Amino acid sequence: MDQQSSILQIGVPLDASSPLFFACLLAAVAIVYVACRKKFAERSVTGSEDYIYQFLPRQLATREEYSKGFMTYFGSIALMVVLLSLIGPKNVASLGITFQKEVSYVVLPLAIAFVLVGALQNVPGLSLLEQMLRQYAHERAYIPAAARATAERLAAADFDFSVYQAALQSPEMRGVEVSDFTRSRRSLEHDWARLSALVYELKSRREAGVTGPLDAGLLRDYEKDLDLIEERQRAMEDEVAAYRTERAKNPGYTNDKLRESIRNNLYKLYVLMGCAVRLKKQPYDDIDLALRPFGFKLHRSNTQPPEDLKLTEIGGAAACALLLLFGAVLLAHLKLWAVTPVFAQNFWQPFLDFVPATLPFAAAIFVADLMRRYQIGKGTWFGPAGRRKRRMRPQYIHVALVCGALGYLALVLWGFAQKAPTLDGLKIDLPYALLAMVTGAFYVYHLDNVEMNDRPTLMWEAGPQAVLTGIVGLIAALASWEIVLPTAHLVINGKELSTATDVLDKVVLTAVVSAGIGLWLACYIPRAAAEARYDPLAEARDDRVRTLQAAAMEHFGDTAASTAWLEKPNVVLEGKAPKVAAEQLDGFERAIALLHGPKMLDAA
Repeated sequence: MDQQSSILQIGVPLDASSPLFFACLLAAVAIVYVACRKKFAERSVTGSEDYIYQFLPRQLATREEYSKGFMTYFGSIALMVVLLSLIGPKNVASLGITFQKEVSYVVLPLAIAFVLVGALQNVPGLSLLEQMLRQYAHERAYIPAAARATAERLAAADFDFSVYQAALQSPEMRGVEVSDFTRSRRSLEHDWARLSALVYELKSRREAGVTGPLDAGLLRDYEKDLDLIEERQRAMEDEVAAYRTERAKNPGYTNDKLRESIRNNLYKLYVLMGCAVRLKKQPYDDIDLALRPFGFKLHRSNTQPPEDLKLTEIGGAAACALLLLFGAVLLAHLKLWAVTPVFAQNFWQPFLDFVPATLPFAAAIFVADLMRRYQIGKGTWFGPAGRRKRRMRPQYIHVALVCGALGYLALVLWGFAQKAPTLDGLKIDLPYALLAMVTGAFYVYHLDNVEMNDRPTLMWEAGPQAVLTGIVGLIAALASWEIVLPTAHLVINGKELSTATDVLDKVVLTAVVSAGIGLWLACYIPRAAAEARYDPLAEARDDRVRTLQAAAMEHFGDTAASTAWLEKPNVVLEGKAPKVAAEQLDGFERAIALLHGPKMLDAA
């Protein structure tokens, strides 16, 4: 935070060529937009055998989800181009970005756009960074989590075979018997009947050209996959007939290979149908109702993906800084004390000061969120503690250090945008990295509290961050002024400023602004995260548990008996209680089979 920021200087001059510069900047952003659209549409995970990764990102998200993810990706790269363009050719060169020929500041944005677009694809380190950013943006669009969750919900849903009674004589339903419709969910016969029914329904709709709630374009794109599933289903007819013959002779006979083949093809159909119905849906359409004509009996879910809260958090922090800075200007005009020359006294000053005041907090929030999500995706953020999650406190230190480094870098780049870099400028920004460190650590702490349902009282949730950010802001301001004043010989309005005590009111103002932003973040982040908590896979898991609870209640007809069965460890479920086993799809099907099969009495 440069104490002389009252004089706005940017890395490019404001002269007659400025309109052309901003036109080139707009063109550079357009170039980045085109490149980002193409790159964002590429898969961020390759080489996986999971069928869901054969789909393109645009096929794994609704239009709204895809747009939000793309704006995260494009906005990050476009912001990089804008910042590099504003700091000017000389400052860009000092960062190690060089061009074959000298570049005028007017066309610098275009040069940066072309270099950056090429470097992100061809330079190993930058290409890896781009892939991580793209994967993060895909995750923000719930790619492929939402599509996988829909497929899991279809797999776990009960199935209404009554709509297929009239189709039993069709070629696609050959080999299906009426008794298969009432078989246990875990049986091969039930899976075979479900596969045959869905193959029949999809083929009928495709031939009639009436896809209904399914996206016709996706069905055309994956027509070969649908045809292949149909061919495999026909090829299994003889195997199913042989299985029935052996089963009649020996009730204990199984054919795991055949059953696995049926289930694999069912999974592909679930993914295809899940993606097709999500692509077709409008923002307020009900997917469950759309899939009901196919036979799926889904529990209606009204949960909607939350908005990205980071922009609201940062916007609120900026508004808080502006409000406090304007309050300081009003106090200065009341002449309650002899205001020092560097204290905010003009009503335009807050507009210059609120950006560097907010920047460490904004950088920390983005970086901490990215690190936490990346580690959660790798499964290394939380530690195991039985059935509960356990905090990994060293992760907080790691986040704090990285946030501090990148928060400092953000301040340095902001300083470059105002004037040419100096050693003093680099020094005075350094103490403010402490604000980014504290903010990043508290950010992940609040999110972990929400994730683990372990939020403290409001006083202990908001108080420590507000107090600590205020203290750190005070320390940073004192250190920053002590670094620059002894050598700067700063004279303003005839008064020489030599120590931090000569600018004490400015130091206190910095501490108050820091504490105010910290208080806002501590009050807003955990509350908003708790209200907007959304995990598609967790929603699918909860849906399975609810389905099992309803089935148990229907079977036992008594709340106490069904609850006791749900919570009692079961040997058939590898010693897990049915309610716990249902958190996994395979465990859910085993538990449902217990309710419907002959093993129920022995294993309960």
